[in-house]
Amino acid sequence: MQLLKYQLKYDLKRVDTTGKLNLISFFRYLITNHSFKVCVYFRLSKYFSQHNKLFFYPILFLYKRIQIRYGIQMPYKTTVGKGLAFSHYNTIVINADAIIGDYLTIFQGCTIGSVRGKGAPVIGNNCVFFAGSKVIGNVKIGNNVIVAANAVVVKDIPDNAVVAGIPAKILNFNGEKIAQLYLNV
Repeated sequence: MQLLKYQLKYDLKRVDTTGKLNLISFFRYLITNHSFKVCVYFRLSKYFSQHNKLFFYPILFLYKRIQIRYGIQMPYKTTVGKGLAFSHYNTIVINADAIIGDYLTIFQGCTIGSVRGKGAPVIGNNCVFFAGSKVIGNVKIGNNVIVAANAVVVKDIPDNAVVAGIPAKILNFNGEKIAQLYLNV
């Protein structure tokens, strides 16, 4: 339960710019913010799948409806660190075997997927995936990596890299500076 509260606290920090984290802001953002709503039901589904099957199925049903409504396919089995944020929603697909670090910011149309069961991506902390970007296969993405719009990543990317193109190539190593612009904690 402590891990669930901890992760939800940082998910809430990503959307709440006032800094007043309390139960009122929790429910306000749960009702009004698509990113936070997806994160809450994702985390609850994951928690109850491991701890209480009685609550798991109703929560999973609600989570599936939210996934369909917002166009975000992220199985509850996915490993995701704290501070997940969807800047925009629709056509986002994340593989169940992907391992995602803390503070991922993801825009619309992104895919984090495997290649026919040959491994899924491992993504570091404080990364930003812009609209339409794809990370495919058994690749490792470092910390503070920026994946530009419509880039397709099929090879490992080191820390602080900014990548673009098909296939993605490193443009520079200003990733940490750019990633900080999207971090709201």
